[in-house]
Amino acid sequence: MSNFTQNLMKDETVVLPAKVSKICLVKDIILCIFFIGFITIWGTIIKICTTELVLTSHRLYGKYGLIKTKTLDTPLNKINNVSVSIGLFGKIFGYGTISVTSSSGIYEYKYIKAPETVRNAILNEIEAFDQRRIQKQAEQMAAAINTRVLPN
Repeated sequence: MSNFTQNLMKDETVVLPAKVSKICLVKDIILCIFFIGFITIWGTIIKICTTELVLTSHRLYGKYGLIKTKTLDTPLNKINNVSVSIGLFGKIFGYGTISVTSSSGIYEYKYIKAPETVRNAILNEIEAFDQRRIQKQAEQMAAAINTRVLPN
C-alpha cells in the first residue's frame, strides 16, 4: 500500500489491502533454469512490484503497470462484477487473478494472494456500503419530516 492511505476520505477506513503473491515466481524460476523463462521472469517481477489493490469502506482502489499504468478508483456502488480466475499454479500456490468490472471498464489484478477471500471481502463491503447508504438516506428523510411544520 504505497501512499494511498494518505488520500482516504472522511470516515473512510482500509478494509483489506490485497497482497500480491511472490510465490508465482516459482514457475518462471523453473523455466529460467532451462533458459526458457529468462525474459518472462522480468515481466512477472514487474507485475508483482507494480500491482496494488486496496479495499476501503467507501471505494476500491487498484493500480498496475510500469510504463502503461492502469488505475481504478471507484466507489463501491459503481462496481458491477468481481470475478476470480485461478490457474494450475495458482491452485497449488494460492494466488489468482481478480477481474473487477466497474462502470468505467474491466480491470485485472494478477497474482493476488487468496483471491476468493478478496472477492468475498469486496462483495461483503459493497453490501455493507449499500446498507449504510440506505440507512443514511432514511435518517435524512426522517429528520426532514420531523422538522417540517404542518399547517393547522
